[in-house]
Amino acid sequence: MQSLNVSSRLAIAAGVLLLAACGGGAAPAQTSTSGAPTSPEQLAAYQGADRQQLLEAGARKEGTLTWYTTLAGPIVDSLANDFKGKYPYVKVDIYRADESAILTRATQEAQAGKSVFDVVEITPTASLLLAEGKLVTPFYSASAAKLPDNVKAPAANGLIASAADRVSYISFGYNTKLVRADAVPKTVDDLMNPALSGKLTLAGTSTGYRWLGAVLHSMGEDKGKKWLSDFASKQKPAVQQVSGKAVLDLVAKGEVPASPTIFLDHVDQAKEAGQPTEWVPLDPVVANTGTVSFDAKAPHPNAGLLYLDYLLGDGQQLLKKEHYFPATEKVPFNVWVPEQGKTAEQAEKQDKDWADLFKADFR
Repeated sequence: MQSLNVSSRLAIAAGVLLLAACGGGAAPAQTSTSGAPTSPEQLAAYQGADRQQLLEAGARKEGTLTWYTTLAGPIVDSLANDFKGKYPYVKVDIYRADESAILTRATQEAQAGKSVFDVVEITPTASLLLAEGKLVTPFYSASAAKLPDNVKAPAANGLIASAADRVSYISFGYNTKLVRADAVPKTVDDLMNPALSGKLTLAGTSTGYRWLGAVLHSMGEDKGKKWLSDFASKQKPAVQQVSGKAVLDLVAKGEVPASPTIFLDHVDQAKEAGQPTEWVPLDPVVANTGTVSFDAKAPHPNAGLLYLDYLLGDGQQLLKKEHYFPATEKVPFNVWVPEQGKTAEQAEKQDKDWADLFKADFR
């Protein structure tokens, strides 16, 4: 999942917050004499016993929905087609792009007074920006009850502001032919093992920054910063200005022995292909999440809410089949989601601080 650079985020954040100051994307709540939900926000909050029937009837009339997503590859069409198999009367229009392009597009559309997407799947920080700009609204989904608390943002009255549909876990991956079994770490401190000196590589991108953040989170700022400085001088890790997936490819080829900035799902795919790789969790394991939200002015609210239910429900099995970790799947290690409980501004500052410290320690 591609992350925004700091300048891009600041520019987009300014536009989103200006939009919020001018009234945001949310429309005034509508009411009806029958008490039935009539606006996208009311539909999103509706929890009546007839919710499923109401949404299906509305979706038949709408006939389509629009999904903005940072997902890439065959899984995008696989999810849309699987949903269509369940609701054959709903077409899924897809806009697939990175975080920056989706945020820019959604903001520009809202500034122009039009809403295009119904459901957006994006990073947690970007989701926070959309929420603070009032472009998305809290929603109800029975499927969300199965999600761990650390991958959903609660709202009032049993609603959620956003929720993860998929999770990627970053920790220690290694080539089993190049790292002895007795040198494989069990804790972050074990990365100081002299047997690993000169054998470690870090992804010099957001994946590496988030790993650094997990060290600080685990040890505390002062102890963590000292540990990172000692780690840099004693273990002399190489830095590759590539993604975590690209580092794993080097590990699998035997060009790099090991790295603490490796995604579990990438290792699983490599193992399935017969490559000599393995992964171990060094608590706390930092998590990247794909986070879904609902447009405050969704043009196809019924179909959109059905799709949210699908992504957090039946779609979880398809994500697992396609080598993604569904958010509902329990894992036997401690997970840390850095954005949990933070505002967009706090998450942005956190990312910048980690990037600055990483570049200072690991040149």
